[in-house]
Amino acid sequence: MDRKSFINPDMEYRMKTIVHRWPQEEEVLMDAVRDFGYGGVATNPDQENGYTSNPQNLKKFDVTLRKLQEKGLDYWIYDEKGYPSGYAGGLALEGHPELEAKGFYMVRRIAVKPKHSVFHLDDESDRIIWAAKYPVDHSVMNASIIEYEKMEAVPFTDTYCECDLKENEAFFVFCVKSAYEGSHLTHNVCSRSRYINILDEKAVRRFLDVCYEPIVQESPDAYCNACAVFTDEPSLVTAYIQGDEVWPYALAPWKEGLFEDFEREYGYSILPYLPQIFEGRESSYTTRVHFYQLIGKLAARSYVMQISQWCHEHGGKFSGHYLAEESLRFHVLYYGSYLEVLKATDYPGVDVLAAYPKIYHYNTTRFAQMAARKKGSNGLMTELCPFIDIPYFEKEPVRYATGILNLLYLGGCRCINSYFSSDFASYAPEILGNYKGYMSREQACWVNNYVGRIGYMLDGVQNDCGTFVYYALEDVQAKTRPEHCAQESSDCDTDRSLLSLTRRIYEAGQDYLFADREDLVNAVKGDMMIYGIKVKNIILPAMDVIWPDAWEALEIMKKNGVNVWFADKLPANRVGDRVRFEWYDFREESVREPKCKENGVFRAMTETEILEALNSQERELKLAVRKRKTSAENSENNTALCEKNEPMILTARYMKEGKIIYFVVNNSEVDVDLSWEFTGKEKAQLWDPSEGSVCDIRKEELFRLISYRGSFLVFENE
Repeated sequence: MDRKSFINPDMEYRMKTIVHRWPQEEEVLMDAVRDFGYGGVATNPDQENGYTSNPQNLKKFDVTLRKLQEKGLDYWIYDEKGYPSGYAGGLALEGHPELEAKGFYMVRRIAVKPKHSVFHLDDESDRIIWAAKYPVDHSVMNASIIEYEKMEAVPFTDTYCECDLKENEAFFVFCVKSAYEGSHLTHNVCSRSRYINILDEKAVRRFLDVCYEPIVQESPDAYCNACAVFTDEPSLVTAYIQGDEVWPYALAPWKEGLFEDFEREYGYSILPYLPQIFEGRESSYTTRVHFYQLIGKLAARSYVMQISQWCHEHGGKFSGHYLAEESLRFHVLYYGSYLEVLKATDYPGVDVLAAYPKIYHYNTTRFAQMAARKKGSNGLMTELCPFIDIPYFEKEPVRYATGILNLLYLGGCRCINSYFSSDFASYAPEILGNYKGYMSREQACWVNNYVGRIGYMLDGVQNDCGTFVYYALEDVQAKTRPEHCAQESSDCDTDRSLLSLTRRIYEAGQDYLFADREDLVNAVKGDMMIYGIKVKNIILPAMDVIWPDAWEALEIMKKNGVNVWFADKLPANRVGDRVRFEWYDFREESVREPKCKENGVFRAMTETEILEALNSQERELKLAVRKRKTSAENSENNTALCEKNEPMILTARYMKEGKIIYFVVNNSEVDVDLSWEFTGKEKAQLWDPSEGSVCDIRKEELFRLISYRGSFLVFENE
């Protein structure tokens, strides 16, 4: 680590400001961007007058990119006109309505007595894709048990089908329609356009043809000279987003050939089990887990891998961010498997709308951090976008944004593309009068230096933390059923448990990382390591469903000395290979015993017990608050807070160049004075990104951490 590089960090470590529209004298804005301490921009061709179909826009964009390079400014290419990425401002679907996003829904009819049933397709739908009838067992009180293995296909046309139903038979019809009304498409601040099907390789290829190819035809080096491509919130759009709306159709994701893809992936036909996508509990879990895991793979293959491959062929790499990163429920609804999609990117990314630390969701970056670890990247990209509760944020925007930036870097972020903008108008009012923002030149220079120093210190390193929280995606996949209205993350037990667990752990000063099924299985094949980190603790949220191999891995880990803690309950159901899966028979109450009952190996614990167990473990670095003082600019507010609340000190450990580094962050409204103890160490170095200073500091010597600031304690690893 070099002190000069820390004091004046390179451009690559500084924030990039997002510029969608350039002034006529664009070099003036470029000069302002550099003068305000930014490392570059994220930008795009002119989005007006035909977007990428207008040759003049492409010529102008080529000139812009060349000027940015001449001035030593890095750039990202934003790949859309507005968002979500994929529709290219309407160009992708122009003349190609068959590429539009689709979903399929189910119509259920049942005959208690014999009857003839006729189904006509409505004018909102495209066509019928499957129809079948099944015997129904009504012998159990208040239950209709569909006998899936006895499915009988019913002939159908695109618009019509009919059949005779015997007593106790069910008739199911499955139809395809456009996924548009009530979705993310009609409830955003940018556009209300229809959208491509990201599961359809032809649709994504069309997006490349109308949005990416024109740029490279005019500017062959555009992508190879870019940091990366910034894609923005592509998604399946089959989920509804507004809670006050109810729709006639509960949609599951669809593409042509989906049923054949399923059989190729899992070795059995989904057709007898199609109703289980929409209904049923334990007996339907495996079908739904398989279905949504496949959807994730198809989205990753069609959208991310195809665009990534195109970028590679043109010397670039693919990044950006996806939708609703904070919630496992949305990981399933919008992608089938968010992790599959994120792993396929060259450089994972997230966006952060929570603009001050009190409302920040710690898991926003932590889920993506897991993908970054699997990719072997130096971290992830974050789009910083102050959007939620702006009036509160605007009370102290620089201080609150700094607090968010600390949390982002603690959570694995290493690159910022920012809508948290500066008052560039002050640089040249007559030219940049419309380019106003939150920060003055002095503030912007300070923030960019602060961010750049953190980025320099953490470049190439990941949190060295032995506590892992289980990414319980299979539990949410198993329980996800299409609905007629919006599904909230707050209604998901697993999300509630994860949020509560991680918040309590983190705010108690404990660090954590996420681990998924693959991580656990691979760990027991080696030395109980997850990507080079020795596993000490595995914490599982409240969940009902788990993969069998994940459960077996946990048993092996526990036998090898790893602490395995289940919050609130043990998972009662396993999902996996249909041939091996032991189906519940709802007619025999005696066989409904949980598959993962307490057997002396594991037991359920409360969150409080888990936190106590964590806190009882010996810590390498001990920090003590010796005294607290208020911020000069916020003294009355901070005095009151100081009297009521203990400061929140967050830490993360790293190894770099033979040294042990702790990033110590004051995530609270009050200033603190801290002292440190480190086993076997009498002195350390304090690297302060606020001032760019480096000094020696001895054991138990006090150092100041201002509210929402961080510093690095650096120790020799002898």
